[in-house]
Amino acid sequence: MLKNRYQEILVGMSLMSLVRGIISLHRNRSTLLIDDKRFSVDNYPGHFLSEMEILALLRIGKKFDVPELLDLRQFLIPARLEFATESLRLKLGGSPLSNLKEVLRKYPELIEASDLDQVYAEQEEAFAAIFMTELRRYESQCFESSQRTKGQRFDLQGPKWLKTVYERFGKLLNEEYNASKNLKFAGLLHLLGLSAEEKLKTKLLPEELPYYFFRLLSPIYRLQDFFLTTQLKRRLTLLGGDYKESSVQFWQMHENKFENLLLASFEGVISGERVLFFSHLPEEVPFSLRSPYSLFRKSQMAPVKRITAPFPPTSLTFMTSSDLLGSERPYRVMARGADLSYYHWPYPELPGSKSEFYDKGLQDSFNADSEFMPFDKGATESTHFGGATLDLRPLRIDRKSEGPVLSKLPMDISEGDRVIEGFEYWGPFRYRSLGLLALCYGVEAN
Repeated sequence: MLKNRYQEILVGMSLMSLVRGIISLHRNRSTLLIDDKRFSVDNYPGHFLSEMEILALLRIGKKFDVPELLDLRQFLIPARLEFATESLRLKLGGSPLSNLKEVLRKYPELIEASDLDQVYAEQEEAFAAIFMTELRRYESQCFESSQRTKGQRFDLQGPKWLKTVYERFGKLLNEEYNASKNLKFAGLLHLLGLSAEEKLKTKLLPEELPYYFFRLLSPIYRLQDFFLTTQLKRRLTLLGGDYKESSVQFWQMHENKFENLLLASFEGVISGERVLFFSHLPEEVPFSLRSPYSLFRKSQMAPVKRITAPFPPTSLTFMTSSDLLGSERPYRVMARGADLSYYHWPYPELPGSKSEFYDKGLQDSFNADSEFMPFDKGATESTHFGGATLDLRPLRIDRKSEGPVLSKLPMDISEGDRVIEGFEYWGPFRYRSLGLLALCYGVEAN
C-alpha cells in the first residue's frame, strides 16, 4: 500500500533513479519510485560504461552498503565501440594498450614518429597498470572536486611519450578549422561526445579533456541493467522504499507549484516535497523541459521478430561524415549483438514534430548504411525511440582554467513559460560535463 505523501518521488526507472532512491532511504527520506514506461531513460553512456563510471558506482556501493553495487562487475560484459566516418573506422573498447595502438594508427598526429617504437615495446599488463593508476587518480580527484565549487587541474603522470599524446589530444580536438584546414579531429570529438555523454560538442573545456582521454582508452563494458535493476528494486523495498509500475494519469499544480499526482493504478492522490525526473520527458505530459539548447529525438529501425531478452547488444557503431557535423542529421547509431539490435536516426525536436514524419529519411539512411558498413538488414520495422541527444554545438565558453565538476546546465521543467516549483530534472543532461560520471556524484551530493 502506497503512502499519500513522500519526501521524494522519483519518476523513471533506471540505474541512477534506483541508486538515488537507496541513498535517500539511507538518509531517512520517504521515497517512491514510479516506473512509468513513457519516461524513457535509455541513453548510450548509461549502458556502455568505462572504468571511471564503474569506480564511482563501486564507491557508492561501499559508502551506502549496497551489495549489488559492490558486485557491479558481475553485471558487466566486455563491449565494443566503433566510430565510422567517410575516411576511417576506429574500433575501441578493448585493453588500454590495444585502444591506444588503434587510435595512433588512425590518428598518427598524436605522437612523434620517433616515439612509436616505445609504444610497441610496451607490455599489455604493464601499460594497463600505468593507465589504471592514472585513471583511478583522476576519478578520485573528480569526486573530491565535485564536493567543492572550484575545479582542479589534472596533470597526467607516466612515460613522456604518453604525456605528448595527452597534450596533443587536447590541442587537436579543440583546434579551429581555420588552423587545422580539415575536420578529422572535429569528427572524433563529435562521435566521442555522443558515446561518452550523448551530447553534440565542438569544443572541450579544460576539465573535460582528461575525462574524454580516459574514456577513449578505457575498456568499455555493457551493463546488464535488466539483472542489476531487478536486484536493486528489491534492495529499495527492503530499505522501506516504495516501487510502483504504473503511469501517472493526472498531475495537479497550483500557482506553479507541484501539489499531487494520481496514478492509473488508482492508489489515490499522492503528494511529495520533491519530484525528481530521471528521464527524458514524453510529449503527452502537460509540462516540458525548458532549455536554451536544442534536443534531437530518435527514430528507430529494429527487427520485426525481435525477442525481448535480458541479454543486451554489446557493440555500438557511431556514424557520421564531415559534411554532417553541423547539420540536423548529425549522426546515426547501430547496435549489434549476434545480429542487428537497432538502428537510430535523429531528428530535431520541433513543435508538432513526430517520428513518423521522418520515416522516409530513416529508411533511406538505413538502406545506405547497410551497404556502407555492411550488415544484414533482415525484416525490420520503424518505431519511435524515447531517447534524446543534447545539442551543445552553439555553446561557446572560452575558459583556460578548470571549472567545477558539477556545473548544472539550464534545464528547467516548466508549464508554458513558468518553472514548476518542486520539479527537478535529473536526466542525463543535468550537468554540463562528464556525463554519467557527474550524475553518479550528483545523486549523492544533494
